[in-house]
Amino acid sequence: MTGLERVVKTLQHEEPDRVPVCTLFCGACHRVYGCRFDEFSMDGEIAGNAFSQATELIGHDGNVLLVDLTVEAHDFGQDTQFLLNDTTRPNYENPLVASPDEYATKVKPIVACKTKGPSGISRMAEMVKTLDIVMNNTGNDKAVVAFIYGPLGTLAMMRGAEKLFADCVRHREEVLKALDVITDGIIDYVRELCKLSPHGVCIDTLFASQCIMSAKMWTGIEGPFAKKIAEFTKSQGTTFWVHNCGNGVYFDAQYEAMEPIGISYAYVPSDCESFEDMKKKWGDKVVLFGHMNPAERLFLGSKDELMEESRHEIKMLGKGGGYIHAPGCEFPPNGSILRAMGMVEAVESYGRYPIV
Repeated sequence: MTGLERVVKTLQHEEPDRVPVCTLFCGACHRVYGCRFDEFSMDGEIAGNAFSQATELIGHDGNVLLVDLTVEAHDFGQDTQFLLNDTTRPNYENPLVASPDEYATKVKPIVACKTKGPSGISRMAEMVKTLDIVMNNTGNDKAVVAFIYGPLGTLAMMRGAEKLFADCVRHREEVLKALDVITDGIIDYVRELCKLSPHGVCIDTLFASQCIMSAKMWTGIEGPFAKKIAEFTKSQGTTFWVHNCGNGVYFDAQYEAMEPIGISYAYVPSDCESFEDMKKKWGDKVVLFGHMNPAERLFLGSKDELMEESRHEIKMLGKGGGYIHAPGCEFPPNGSILRAMGMVEAVESYGRYPIV
C-alpha cells in the first residue's frame, strides 16, 4: 500500500497493511535540503523542496506542513525574527499588541496571501507555494496536511501568552473582537490552501489544555472561532484535524466544538486515566495521532529506546486501526535524522497487522 492508502484506511478505522507513521519532520527538513532556517521559513519553494526531499529520504507516510508558529501573526503585522539556525519566532521585545487597548487598533483585517508582513513578504502566500510543491511531488502517494495556528495562539504571538491569558479574564471583549478579525483572516487563508486540494488541514489549539486554561474558558473564548474555522474547512471538501501538545488536552471540549477526524496529542487527555483508557473512550470517534516524546526519544534517546517505545505504543493503540504513529509534537529541528528513520523501521517491524 502507499502511505496515502494506508492513512485513508486508518481514517476509516480499518486495519491497513501496517500502522501509518508521520514523523512530524517539520523544521528539521531544512537540514535535509541544505538550507538555512531563515531561507526555509521565508521561501515557499525552498520549504516545499525540503519537505519533499525529507519524505523521499525518510519514507514516512505523510506530512503536516508546519514550518513555524508565526506565519499568521507575521502577516497580521507582528515583527518576526528569522534566525539562521533556529526556529523563526516573534520579536518578543516588539509585540504588535503592547497593551489591551491596542487589540482594536493594531489587529486589522488582512487579505490572505496578499497582505505582506513586516519582512515585506506574505508568509501565507509562501506556505501556499510550499503546499503546491509538496502536493505535486508527493501527494499521489503520501498524505499531505496543511497547518494553521489557531486564532488564540496567533494572538498570543502578537501579545505574549502570559499577558493574553490575563487579558482573557480582564479584557475579554477586546480579546474576542481581535479573535473575530483573526478568524476571518485564517478562514481566508484556508480557502487559498484548499484550492490545492490537500488531504487535510490541521489546526493547533494549544490553549485548550489543563496546563494553560480551563475547558470552560477555552470553550467560551476560542471555541466558537475554532468551530467556525472547522466548519469552513470541511465545506471545502477536506478533512479537519486538531493538534494540541498541551498537558491534559481537552479532547471532549475540542471534539464538541470542531468534530475533527483526528487529534494529534502528546499527553493523556483530561477525561482519561491513561492512554489505554483514551483508546477505549476515543478510539472509535477520532484517529489518534501520537505520542512519542520528542525530547526523550527523538533527541536524547537511543535507537533501542525508540524501538521499544514504538513497539509499546503500537501494541497499545494500533489494534483495530484509527491510530497513526507519530511524535507528540514537532520532531526536534536539531534531532538526529536517524531517529525519524527509526520510527519508520519500527512500524515496519511492529506495526504489521494483525498486531499481537
